[in-house]
Amino acid sequence: MGLEKEELMFSFQADFLENKGSVEIMRKDLNDARDLHGQAESAAAVWKGHVMDRRKKALTDYKKLRAFFAEEEEHFLQEAEKEEAPEDEGADPAERFKSLLQAVSELEKKHRNLGLSMLLQ
Repeated sequence: MGLEKEELMFSFQADFLENKGSVEIMRKDLNDARDLHGQAESAAAVWKGHVMDRRKKALTDYKKLRAFFAEEEEHFLQEAEKEEAPEDEGADPAERFKSLLQAVSELEKKHRNLGLSMLLQ
């Protein structure tokens, strides 16, 4: 019976050491996972900041462009009123300005597409 007890004790100690090693490996893996998670969160925050900066710049550029064309439209309409010839009195200044408005619309579409493509980069 003494031999069985010693074998059982040895087996128990071997299992204990094996489990202890497994626990240490699991602890190391958990710490590595925590480190990687922290690095991923940091990278995500940097990327979000980068995207938000580009988005703000695109929005600022869009507002500047929009203001520029609003000023140009006003200027054009004022000039059209000053230079209006008698045969053009029946013509609507908005109709004469149609090509410029169409250009503004196309620029807005391109600007939106540019903003979307920048966000997706």
